[in-house]
Amino acid sequence: MSLNLNDKTSNTTSRYHTSVTYTEAVNDAQFVRPFGIAALVASILMLFRPEITIGIGAAVLGFGKTGYYRILGLAVIITSIIGILIGPLRILGSTVLCLGVAWKGIEVLNTLAKEGKDDPDWHDTRKRAIVGIVFSAIGVLINAVWVTLLLIALLRGIR
Repeated sequence: MSLNLNDKTSNTTSRYHTSVTYTEAVNDAQFVRPFGIAALVASILMLFRPEITIGIGAAVLGFGKTGYYRILGLAVIITSIIGILIGPLRILGSTVLCLGVAWKGIEVLNTLAKEGKDDPDWHDTRKRAIVGIVFSAIGVLINAVWVTLLLIALLRGIR
């Protein structure tokens, strides 16, 4: 029985783009889309159940493979806990999540603009990044609506 441990690998070049930054962008795009959707859900539900944002932050912390997602997940958890303790700041957790996911999506698009256009995963990666950015942007807009409604309620309560 031979394990072929001494066989030489072939030196043929792949037709696929395999730079480290491009590979990281493809991997990041796989997280940008679902986390963008999660950011939108967090933005919608965070005033009713702020604990949801903590759970989504824990998911980002657990499923994200890079340090960026771990830091983002921890930041979402911390700001969500602050939001639970100080009611008007509930918007912070979902806003941090939306902005963090959008930021990573923009980085993915910047990488895709520079390289990898001949790779078959390029179009799917670009679509994933755009979907994540769009959902995150909608989440930020929903947070802006929540803030506006809170300010209106506070101003009416003062009168």
